[in-house]
Amino acid sequence: MTAELPNVGDVLGRALARYATDATRPAVTQAVRLLTAHRAAGNVCLPFDDLAHDREVDADSLREGLLTSGVCGRDEKAMLPLVLDAEDRLYLRRDFAVERRIATALQSRLAAPAAVPPEVLRDALAARGELPVEPPVGGEVEPDWQLAAIAAAASRRFLLLTGGPGTGKTTTVARLLALLLDLPDEQGITPRIALCAPTGKAAARMAEAIRRHAASDATLQAALPDLEPRTLHRLLGYRALDDSFLFGRDRALPFDVVVVDEASMLDPVLLAELLDALADDARLVLVGDRDQLAAVAAGQVLGDLCRAANADRGPGRALADLVRQTTGMQLPTQDDAPPIADHVIQLRVNHRFGAQPGLDHFARALALRDPRGALAVLDAGHPDLVLATDPDAVLRELEDELLAIVAASADEAVADLGRLRVLAATRHGAGGTLAWNRRIEDLLARHGIRVDDPWYPGRPILVLANDHQNRIFNGDLGVACRDENGRPQVAFPGADGGVRYVSAFRVPEHETAWAMTVHKSQGSEFDTVVLSMPSEDGPLWQAPLLYTGITRARRRALLVAEAELLRAGVTRWPERSSGLYTALR
Repeated sequence: MTAELPNVGDVLGRALARYATDATRPAVTQAVRLLTAHRAAGNVCLPFDDLAHDREVDADSLREGLLTSGVCGRDEKAMLPLVLDAEDRLYLRRDFAVERRIATALQSRLAAPAAVPPEVLRDALAARGELPVEPPVGGEVEPDWQLAAIAAAASRRFLLLTGGPGTGKTTTVARLLALLLDLPDEQGITPRIALCAPTGKAAARMAEAIRRHAASDATLQAALPDLEPRTLHRLLGYRALDDSFLFGRDRALPFDVVVVDEASMLDPVLLAELLDALADDARLVLVGDRDQLAAVAAGQVLGDLCRAANADRGPGRALADLVRQTTGMQLPTQDDAPPIADHVIQLRVNHRFGAQPGLDHFARALALRDPRGALAVLDAGHPDLVLATDPDAVLRELEDELLAIVAASADEAVADLGRLRVLAATRHGAGGTLAWNRRIEDLLARHGIRVDDPWYPGRPILVLANDHQNRIFNGDLGVACRDENGRPQVAFPGADGGVRYVSAFRVPEHETAWAMTVHKSQGSEFDTVVLSMPSEDGPLWQAPLLYTGITRARRRALLVAEAELLRAGVTRWPERSSGLYTALR
């Protein structure tokens, strides 16, 4: 019989209680247990307001016990393991310190003077043909939010660019990079630019997108060798031996502009390290979809920043004035906007889903927090968005497509990696990735495919670890195949758009990837997506997971879910507790 593992909160609580006074040990033990449970749900801190309706907790006694225990202070300067801040939020000291570092660094960037004078920026935009066409007499220029973001990012030390799938975030970044490369500083020096993302997969996707845009822009094309995206860990020079970074407060990154894609996945600790490592006069651009799943770690930095800025209500007056001076456009503004609102632009027009009204309207309804609208889209019977309840029926519908993928040559199979994918909320259970991989391989076996051979041709694999020597990274997708001598190998998409072959025995830890989790799919797109949700209610039944999974589809999505659970799931937008929102308001 396997012994049950001890609860982390209980272990940590007892450890800290050893250093508390006898009278306050129960308070410390209880508070740490509650805090660790909150952190496990993604929250950075435990607001005491959340305890008001908990009959098992006396918040007043708990507060008094903590503050007299000798292990909890009011800020990190007390050098105690717990912090109870002025807003009655309980933190682990490390989490509190990270949040303060982020807030302080961002506040400094919000107050920094313009990097480029408006008249210089306007001339540069005009030279690149970026300025909008003059309106007729008495008319107004319709807002081009991408152009507004370019003007803001070029002139400010910090900009957050957010928007749903297909709104042109990468296009905006490409246009911004081309402008900055044509906009040398007062000494005529071209800015040094770094592109990065939280994961290797997201960095690779960013590289593909920038290469596509460079094909029609000579400035970008010439700069491509210096614009190779990398992971944030590689950018900061992560050193595994002592769990530290080469660049930080004492050694600034040698870049004038840093662009971080897929910022919804940012771990707050990593963002704090990046902010420490930036030169004071460097520009930072965060890019991401605020409605996607937050980072696996506690916190949701992108969501906090967008919420603090009220991004859907438009920018503040200062940013609107800058955009008007540089482009002639009038942007809608919000009254009494906080400073962060002058550094956040939300893209609003979807350019991807023109022929997919189901995907478009469903994603938009979720982003607007309109559960009734989202359910109405599913009920409308759009062919590009189908609700199904029987996994076997879905599998039969995909049978011919799956067989075609396996029958393809290695080159064709690599091209087909973006054709079809099952996405699941979890690995385990009847609707998890393990079950779906078994279902699909059972189907292939019935058609004579030797799936008992781990390297059967056509088997998609998902890499789970980094191998810098072979340039294979966590999140990469490849296809098993055989060389001319019958030896197993894996074909990966090449950096130049071709195919790269690696011996199967040199591929790091990996797994079969007919199905993958929604978390691991972030930053990817597939023509057809099957989104498999759990058959029982639970914390994974939430709108961000539905939104993220469905918006991985380019053309069609099949949602495998129980209708009753779906009706509840579309209403749940979990907000993680932190103090970052308050600090930036």
